[in-house]
Amino acid sequence: MELKMKYHYSYFIYPYVIKEKNYSKYIQRLLKNSKYTPKFFARERELSIYNYFLPNVREYMFKTFEFANKTREIRDNLDNKLRENIFKSSPCTMFEYNLGIDAQAKTDEEGGIFFKIQKIEVICFETGICFLVIKTNIEDTDKFSDLLNFNLKFRDINSNVIGEYNNIKIQTSTFGDIKKLSEIISEITGSQRDSEKLDIDINRFLTYSYVCLDQEYWNNKNDFNEIEKEFFKFANVLNSEFNSSFDNDRLKVINLGDYIKLGISNSGVDLLTSSINTVNYTNLPFEFENEYFYTYIFTLYQKFYFAKILNSFKNAKTQMKAKKEFVKFTNEIWVHELTNNDNGILIYEGAKEVLNLENLYKKTKEQYDVTFKNLKMRNSDVLNRIVLILLAASIVTNIVNFINLYNLG
Repeated sequence: MELKMKYHYSYFIYPYVIKEKNYSKYIQRLLKNSKYTPKFFARERELSIYNYFLPNVREYMFKTFEFANKTREIRDNLDNKLRENIFKSSPCTMFEYNLGIDAQAKTDEEGGIFFKIQKIEVICFETGICFLVIKTNIEDTDKFSDLLNFNLKFRDINSNVIGEYNNIKIQTSTFGDIKKLSEIISEITGSQRDSEKLDIDINRFLTYSYVCLDQEYWNNKNDFNEIEKEFFKFANVLNSEFNSSFDNDRLKVINLGDYIKLGISNSGVDLLTSSINTVNYTNLPFEFENEYFYTYIFTLYQKFYFAKILNSFKNAKTQMKAKKEFVKFTNEIWVHELTNNDNGILIYEGAKEVLNLENLYKKTKEQYDVTFKNLKMRNSDVLNRIVLILLAASIVTNIVNFINLYNLG
């Protein structure tokens, strides 16, 4: 059975790392480049995001809510020192890459799938952990199988092994071809060395995809079981011809409501709905690419943050800084809730489970305890040595004084 889509889009997320000592200059470089526009959030315009996140996380990810009244002034003064200071001091900074118009393209094969790159964004945290985000949608087809194949191909466009997957040919003046798009990715992300240190897959994007199927395939008469295999292909980012058994132990499936299934895996997050409910193709797509999207980004950030701290604990030169950062992260982020939204809580907890955040935090805490204990022992050893040296010096001094007194006698 060939499933048909009523509405869809796919985000592709590429994590990367900027050295902390270079982070301030990196943000300044983007601010001064006309290709990048800093992203501001205004309470009136993004009220749903403002209400969704609790104050602590909102302050951390969306600090520009505070500057809503100064948005035009800051935007219009590119060289304004205030503007640079705002973004350099913000825990999280976001930029939009100026495409000009939607970038139309197609897969490089006979009968290829046309698609548009709707937007490119950059999300950076002050720790140097960043995300390049590309939003796409396929065109001239409503086949669900085409989207499955497209998602599988597109997530590998940054692979260094050109030719081992079905290439994507970009047919626009903006990008020209796949090589140009790869160059833009490299321009934004820079060196991959620090990303590799955190075991980030530098050749593959994570997927974040939404699909609303035509209601004839999933309704009160046609049960979800009839399309379950297609959902698992979607959630595991597999091609349409995949016919083997699924490893469902690595997939977290969440019911967000009637005719709404969310799949979370190590490959990304994918939402499948039915148009039998109008909310599934009206309100839900906006919630998924705003509130739920930033929930996933924040969860990913924590995963890579733990990897970064663990890596810092291995180096004696960075242990003290890592110790302070971990305490700060625990107090400012880890112990706080993200949202009171019921679906948001389910998604956040599900993503934390799949990304193994609880175990990563425990492992980081154990390393923190070991490091702190070792530092105390080393400090104690140093103190003991100093005491022994002072004691020896005192004994020698007393002996000399005694000999002098004896000679005088």
